[in-house]
Amino acid sequence: NLYWVTDSFYTAMFLTTRDGVVLVDAPPTIGHNLLRAIGAVTQANGRPSQVTHLVYSHSHADHIGASSLLGSDLVRIGHSECRTLLLRDNDPNRPPPEVTFEDRYTLTVGGQTLELAFHGPNHTPDNIFIWAPGQQTLMLVDVIFPRWAPFKNVAVSQDIPGWIGAQDIAMSYPWHTLVAGHLGRLGTRG
Repeated sequence: NLYWVTDSFYTAMFLTTRDGVVLVDAPPTIGHNLLRAIGAVTQANGRPSQVTHLVYSHSHADHIGASSLLGSDLVRIGHSECRTLLLRDNDPNRPPPEVTFEDRYTLTVGGQTLELAFHGPNHTPDNIFIWAPGQQTLMLVDVIFPRWAPFKNVAVSQDIPGWIGAQDIAMSYPWHTLVAGHLGRLGTRG
């Protein structure tokens, strides 16, 4: 029930449930193709195609700039600092999340669960860990890049010690698959 979509550089993830779709990130470079992918998958597996929830990994436009394409009839979720940053930016393409959390938030929709966690500032002051326990998949954006080393500008990260520490935190999760947000490939422990 967990899928990922890529344009070979940016990545989004979505969870199909009996009550709708939970989308994590909406990169503008994928845009309407994201909705087409969701429609194709849900039609094939007999699930509803309506996106009911959108989780923001963090506030950067390159990962959530297509949020406005989804309309207003869904619940946007993010870290409380994500809301603060998006209210300040006042970008109509990135509506602020209505549901926020400080440390942890468990989202259960249609029998499927995502656990959202903030382990401190890293790439940005609002970047979160998205854990899908049933699928043993972790999504962590702009921190680990499978088969690539972001040595130049350290992925434009704002908190370098936090960014380095986030890599160790990511490895403490019992994931089998890593969705990194970039480069069009999934990570594995191998």
